[in-house]
Amino acid sequence: MSSSAADSTISIQLDTVQALAAELAVLSSQLADDAALCRSGAASLVEALARDAGWAAGSAVSTWATLAGIVADRTHAVAGTLAAAVASYRTADAELAAGVQRASAPGGGR
Repeated sequence: MSSSAADSTISIQLDTVQALAAELAVLSSQLADDAALCRSGAASLVEALARDAGWAAGSAVSTWATLAGIVADRTHAVAGTLAAAVASYRTADAELAAGVQRASAPGGGR
């Protein structure tokens, strides 16, 4: 019979998470560019199409631009959170390593 306690150890690859953060940052920038392009296109549709059709198309594109902008903002926030987490883990790891080196040095830790 196995233990009912779950293993509480987690492991992450910091370089991989950092690469994901960088990729998400690029994606958020591309999404923001797409949102801006959609916003500018919405006005053109309103002008190019007749009355209700132009208004409906422009409204749909404006809504899409808003959605793309929201996704871009959230993607940027996730990228920043991941990058900050990696930096924090690396700082903590460096501090821990320095503490271990001091403690293991001759006469250290006293």
